[in-house]
Amino acid sequence: MSIKNILICTSQVPLRYGGTEVLVQSLRQALLKRGFQVDIVSIPFRHYPNKEILKGHLIWRLLDLTESDGQKVDMIIATKFPSYLVQHPNKVTWLVHQFRQAYELVGTEFSPFTHSEEDTALCRVIHHLDTVALKESKRLFAISGNVAKRLARYNGLQATPLYPPPQYEGLYHNDGYGDYILAVSRLNRWKRLDLLIQAMALTKQPARCVIVGEGPEEEHLKHLIQQHKLGDRVTLLGFVDDQRLLHLYANCFALFFAPYDEDYGLVTLEAFKSQKPVITAADSGGVLEFVEDGCNGYIASTINPVEFADYIDRLYADRALCQKLGQAGYDRVRDITWDRTIDQLLGLQ
Repeated sequence: MSIKNILICTSQVPLRYGGTEVLVQSLRQALLKRGFQVDIVSIPFRHYPNKEILKGHLIWRLLDLTESDGQKVDMIIATKFPSYLVQHPNKVTWLVHQFRQAYELVGTEFSPFTHSEEDTALCRVIHHLDTVALKESKRLFAISGNVAKRLARYNGLQATPLYPPPQYEGLYHNDGYGDYILAVSRLNRWKRLDLLIQAMALTKQPARCVIVGEGPEEEHLKHLIQQHKLGDRVTLLGFVDDQRLLHLYANCFALFFAPYDEDYGLVTLEAFKSQKPVITAADSGGVLEFVEDGCNGYIASTINPVEFADYIDRLYADRALCQKLGQAGYDRVRDITWDRTIDQLLGLQ
């Protein structure tokens, strides 16, 4: 089948821009460079109250994206929940994640769902609709082995892990190992940046910390910085432009990224492409598909700021170690490129 016109389908919470949006835009640019006609179909998603979730399913299910203004759409690439509910004879799904709050996060602080009879029934409906829609895919990929494992566990479907390259593929570089550890993340509870700040209060070395990102935890993090009297060592930068972000990666001595059960974690690849080691945690999910303890970074066995502080001190005190681990990180991800990814998505290899 000859493929010319491609639509990338995604959902987005209005006024929020994160990893999925970066991935979708990067995929579009990579496909355009390969000569395809590509556009993004994005529909706003609202997950509260709980009954609103099924409206998102219905909206996508009712869409007809087989043609546009007389032009045939040759392929749909669905990504984020619930965009994969769309129907198309050549639907490929590259699963970023399902609505995890209705799956393994039920009953936790991260989910609005409890184990009540009503919530359980709604979760069953979501599981069923997901399974039916994802099974329709001509090819089914997941952005990480971690996402693929969840899909197999809850929906009985097998997806091939296909790792997305980072946003600025080809532009990452290393200008040395400066005096700061970097964190790049949306400021949410499950990103656990509070651990980093608590660890900075326990370090023996005079390392600095730079945190890039925006989100609802900003005020809490500011309070922690003030509480631990770290105003001269920990900086919240908020949003930064592309060039400054590349500069920050190029000059840090390490990256901290220890979220709870991350789907993938593009920042891990960004750090490794910049030849910088990564500090993470044993329960950080997709990050662990790249970070090997003592080889290209460190994996904390417990969620304890003391252990993170030790790793920060260790790397700050030994730039040769940073270089060694950073080079190993680069070697781990050097072959993750857009050309290889697109070939697999389109069934060209």
